[in-house]
Amino acid sequence: MSDTNIHTGVYEQIINRLFKLKLNEVDAGRFYIGKKLISKDDAVHILSKYLQHLIEVAFAGTPDDQDADKYTDFVNSVIKTLGREFNVDDTELDLIDAQKSILTAVVDRTNCEYPDIEQHLKAITPTTSLSRSALFFGGKGPADMESELNREILCADEICWVVSFIKTSGLNLLWNSLRKFTSEGKKLRIITTTYTGATDYDAMVRLASLPNTEIKISYDGTQDRLHAKSYIFLRNSGFHTAYIGSSNLSLYALRDGKEWNFKATQFELPQVIDEVRHSFEAYWCDATFEDFIPGVSNARLKKALGADWETPLLDFSALDLMRAKDYQQEILERLDVERNVHGHFRNLVVAATGTGKTVIAAFDFKRYREAHPDCRFLFVAHRQEILRQAMLTFRIVLEDPNFGSLWDGDNEPSSYQHVFASKDTLRNRLDHLQLTEDFYDYMVVDEVHHVVAPTYVKLMTHFKPRILLGLTATPERTNEQEDITVFFDGHISAEIRLPAALNAGLLAPFHYYGIPDNVDLTEVKWSGHGYDISELSRVYTQNDFRTGLILKKMQEYIGNSQLSKVRALCFCVNKEHARYMNAKFTLAGLRTDVLTSDDDHHHRTLVKKQLQAGKINYLFVVDLFNEGVDIPEIDTILFLRPTESATVFLQQFGRGLRLHKGKDHLTVLDFVGHSRAEFSYKDRFEALIGRHSRNIREEIEGGFTNAPFGCKIVLEEKAKEEILANIDGYLRSLNRSRIIKEIAAYHQVCHGSFSLKGFLAYSHIPFHKIYGALTWGEMCQKAGVRSEVSAHAEQIKFAVNKKWLATDSFSYFTQLLQFVASGFRCDTRTFSEQQRRSAVMLYYDLYDKAAHYASIEEMFRDLASDPLFIQELHEVVDYLRDRCSAPEKADNSVYQAWNPLRLHGVYSKAQIQAALGLSTIERKSPSREGVERLKDIKLEAMYVDIIKKREEGSMTAYKDYAQNREFFHWETQNRVREGNREAEAYRNGENNMLLFVRQQVEHPDYGCRMGFTYLGQVTMKSIEGSKPMQIVWHLNTPMSEATYAFASQYKAIG
Repeated sequence: MSDTNIHTGVYEQIINRLFKLKLNEVDAGRFYIGKKLISKDDAVHILSKYLQHLIEVAFAGTPDDQDADKYTDFVNSVIKTLGREFNVDDTELDLIDAQKSILTAVVDRTNCEYPDIEQHLKAITPTTSLSRSALFFGGKGPADMESELNREILCADEICWVVSFIKTSGLNLLWNSLRKFTSEGKKLRIITTTYTGATDYDAMVRLASLPNTEIKISYDGTQDRLHAKSYIFLRNSGFHTAYIGSSNLSLYALRDGKEWNFKATQFELPQVIDEVRHSFEAYWCDATFEDFIPGVSNARLKKALGADWETPLLDFSALDLMRAKDYQQEILERLDVERNVHGHFRNLVVAATGTGKTVIAAFDFKRYREAHPDCRFLFVAHRQEILRQAMLTFRIVLEDPNFGSLWDGDNEPSSYQHVFASKDTLRNRLDHLQLTEDFYDYMVVDEVHHVVAPTYVKLMTHFKPRILLGLTATPERTNEQEDITVFFDGHISAEIRLPAALNAGLLAPFHYYGIPDNVDLTEVKWSGHGYDISELSRVYTQNDFRTGLILKKMQEYIGNSQLSKVRALCFCVNKEHARYMNAKFTLAGLRTDVLTSDDDHHHRTLVKKQLQAGKINYLFVVDLFNEGVDIPEIDTILFLRPTESATVFLQQFGRGLRLHKGKDHLTVLDFVGHSRAEFSYKDRFEALIGRHSRNIREEIEGGFTNAPFGCKIVLEEKAKEEILANIDGYLRSLNRSRIIKEIAAYHQVCHGSFSLKGFLAYSHIPFHKIYGALTWGEMCQKAGVRSEVSAHAEQIKFAVNKKWLATDSFSYFTQLLQFVASGFRCDTRTFSEQQRRSAVMLYYDLYDKAAHYASIEEMFRDLASDPLFIQELHEVVDYLRDRCSAPEKADNSVYQAWNPLRLHGVYSKAQIQAALGLSTIERKSPSREGVERLKDIKLEAMYVDIIKKREEGSMTAYKDYAQNREFFHWETQNRVREGNREAEAYRNGENNMLLFVRQQVEHPDYGCRMGFTYLGQVTMKSIEGSKPMQIVWHLNTPMSEATYAFASQYKAIG
């Protein structure tokens, strides 16, 4: 049996001719072959499913450009055959209509409140199909439980739920949808229990307050324990759905936990839906479950719930330092790029408190020490406890218990080779020490935001190590003149962004609520980079209506019983506003205080202790950097004013993200007004959720399904409208006329150093916006800065918009700059094979079709005759090279001698085809498939999109994904089956397989196609299945952390 794919085990396989042939090869004397005849009952289910599978395989195997007529004609012929063969009446009515459409909705236009019905339907229709079942594994993906349940609610006609317990955190996720659903006269029925006291009393009372809502509870938490979790959605259309699995109605179950939930549909699994509905009705009629009547059953519910239930806290080992975590490894990779690619050895790393900045420094130094065993090391900090903890961390990571010595007021090192020094001690002794500026090879400065102080400047200017590494959580200061990046080549080298820290569980997750406050700020004066403080204060101060709204929303989102238990930080416009809010909260019966920069150290310390002890619950502050507000116990933040700077907004946000025992999440209430055009929400939301497959507008419209693990962002409808309008206004403001005006203004102040790179730094206009309609040269001409433009302006614009925005390869852009440096007056006959192929890559960057030139030589002669093209090309490519971040390595394939591609570089498909010889200047590759071969050199390139489609309701299964950094699961084309030529080629390793991976086709921000990351040559680890086959490839070189972050994102979906 080892010679066939028939394995021992149990089956329910129809014996077709292929299996018959394979069974004939099995030794019947040795193996028992179990068979049974196909019965009538079997035929109904098994044969129909068998035919369905064959049809799906056949349809999927047709060319991408196959017209839908062929499919519908075939299905109609089958329907007619069924009518004839089985005497089915009215089969004519089952024939697919000539328009070949799918009915997605029927909506009564009479008094319809939605002006754009299609947009409304898009917002409420589940991302997963109404006709196809699905499985949810928790965490983030193209669809998660929270977002899908919200959509299911909004398009259902009746809802029936069974859950063991209900938490306020879970109810908040679905509250707006439930309120909308029940207000439309639709019925909501819920069955739950008081088991373990886990249900939140406030959540039950709040649920019961909804109209058309009935709740039944088992009040006995010790018997008849209900563990079922099911969310049933019934529809008049007949497209019922049900979610069955492990998730109760809590934040942890619907977003945070590794829960398994199965979605069944009436269309695909009618028997499952019927059984679930029958079971629900049986529970509903069971006397164990009693009606909860608001105002009558409250006392009984409180008694049954008993003591407060707390979520158990996870305990992570503080000594888990022997291996850098994924997010730390990504920072190390970025530092490699900064030094080895860009030549920057003065590196600033920004990471939130608690994310392991010192661990990153220790692993970075470990790599440096391995290459330089005799190096000298200096670690500088301003407090002894930081020095002691850092030295312990380095000893663990370096696996050297004797590494380093303390050097502070209490300790003197016996050797200066490896020291952890107090900045005060070092500064005071510096003049007496005979340590030259290059004495230390590797220097770390912790809490480096202090370096602008005079006590640090002396140290920073004296020592000039080979590597300077600065660590901080807050790089920005209140004084704009105090820019710490001047010590670090003018920029931040690497950053652990907020989403990464949250996903790693290093910070408390947040629940952000955007709430409209109906305040019009469009007439408030805009001064410099923000609203005029005095005018803004006048708008908010004495605005009792707004204050009443704030208090009402606190009751709604925090819970009335929790208002006196929270520890809230409330950000105000100025001292007058803070004192006003303090007075109004005090009148409401809340315990509050005010803290500003006027308060002395004693008062700040006292207030901090009172807030920590819960003696006050609301602290109104003005000065973000006030030392007294650094309180880990903070579990609530109120944004009572607009914060113009996204950086300041994140720092304010971060004041509540510190982990603390008993704090399961941070609640953030942000009150959104009608803002001026200069005020932008775009950057702050991008910072909160990170970069994903959708742009920020799509994220907002889709309900922020890509929020970090454990976090949620909920925008009330009016706030959502305001924010979307604000983002649209911001994007419209980046138009051609504004850019031209900015260019003219920059030309007046640049003092003769006019350049594209300088303009981008001056204006902060995104690079891709410049090339939206014109080129840089054309913009400069219209601004009156330049008199002529390149004859190849269209080619430059094509290259930028279609290719280079998605290219991330320092080596390739460097080669282009070498061509430019020669003025394209090169002797192409002396080119290496890599240079020649790079030239073909450039050709397909500039031109979409083959044969515009007869040869590379002719192209270079033409380009050399256009000095304006050479000038602009130099400016563009120089800028693009500087922003490259891919951790490129030498090619690991058998083609490395001539292949210009670098491992982990990011390239367009046309660039890849040119580099591999699949396209030449005379002939462009016609391939549009996911694999491409050059038979004469046994090369096969695999182009993989991790996300296949982004349309709502797509049935595409995601089966191409990274299992880890070394193994990649790949699905062949549908035509590949066991035994055919292609399958044997894969099984026998006949071709050299090169793997290219990208997140999706369309770039979420630029509108161009995303580039492919080159993962190098791979070898087969396993192969199974048929039509398509499943192959696991082993990467000869592990992929980078940045690639793994998106390549593994959908490994559980499908």
